[in-house]
Amino acid sequence: MVCHLDTRGAYGTADALQECINRAPAYSSLEIPPGTYVLHRQVVVSTPLTIRTAGSAGTPLSCAANSTSCAVLAAAPDLLAMWGPLVVWSTNNVSLEHLVIDGNRSARVTSTAAGFCLTRSNTFGFNASVLDCTDCTLDDVVSAHALCGTGMVWSGARATIQRSAFMANGDAARSMWSDGLTLIYAPESVVRANQFVDNSDVALLIAYGVQSRVEDNVVAQRTQPSFAGLMLHNFNSNVRTSGDFRGAVIAGNTVDCGALLCAFGIQVGPRPWNMKGIIVGGDLHDNAVRGAKVGINVDGAGMLGAPVAIYDNRVTPAPAGSYFSGCPQPIPADWMNVAPASIVDRRDDTARASSHLSDWCQLWSSLTVEDQ
Repeated sequence: MVCHLDTRGAYGTADALQECINRAPAYSSLEIPPGTYVLHRQVVVSTPLTIRTAGSAGTPLSCAANSTSCAVLAAAPDLLAMWGPLVVWSTNNVSLEHLVIDGNRSARVTSTAAGFCLTRSNTFGFNASVLDCTDCTLDDVVSAHALCGTGMVWSGARATIQRSAFMANGDAARSMWSDGLTLIYAPESVVRANQFVDNSDVALLIAYGVQSRVEDNVVAQRTQPSFAGLMLHNFNSNVRTSGDFRGAVIAGNTVDCGALLCAFGIQVGPRPWNMKGIIVGGDLHDNAVRGAKVGINVDGAGMLGAPVAIYDNRVTPAPAGSYFSGCPQPIPADWMNVAPASIVDRRDDTARASSHLSDWCQLWSSLTVEDQ
């Protein structure tokens, strides 16, 4: 079924798309012709559907590489919608393929939604939300220019997120931070071969990933700083609801922070963001980190029965003698830090790692190189 989106009426494009979604039979495909469509209100998907650019099925089209032949869903300058212009809600087997979701941040910086980002709730700055969606898929989808919060928030088991791009979300200079992709709950999922470019908070944040695989993703920071490239978090909860990574594999990922544009390349554990609880489990190996102030930071991670395994990673460290000079007490910027009380299985890796508690000041501090 091809959905032709007209612009009649104040909400014409969004209403036309919503009508197509509502009329489409469950488990059918809905195709949108290439072009840019401005959404003045939120569109909701709550039945199993495949939604993609028309004519893209089975083709080598890559919206992540070149979006000119793709359907672009762009937020209107005056859009005010909690969870963003596109929401997938309480369903299963939804597949989004060969699409672009554009938060249109440059046209919204003086909007009511932007004000909410700074004073009320960053959910009004999201690009898209996939909430309580089981067996759902993202394949060659671009989420770019989110106002704040995240390029996409996701909650749902057995997700497949692949060949997609999360780009230029949020604006660190305006204190309107945004993750690229925020996986609140994604057990038994696959996150592979995605790009995360110039996001402003954490590029790829995962808060629950039992038996999941996070592989062959690329994080790159070139034009704005971020707090971390990849993070295993717990969102201030216990391991029953967040922070459990037992059986998860995080491998073959590249985090390139350019000129020290990440505080932490890979962050394992919730600290210094919050001091409650820990994360457990997870096997992190064969990842590459370069250009971060701290390559791998472990704080609030692992317990005796479920340590975090971290080994065979390649880290290019900050210049020798570097330290966080903006902190009350200087903190060294080492290739790897394992905070006291974190339980880490390093296998046969004998390279020295520092051992200090993380501090909030590291997220904001510049580095100074101590005279050798």
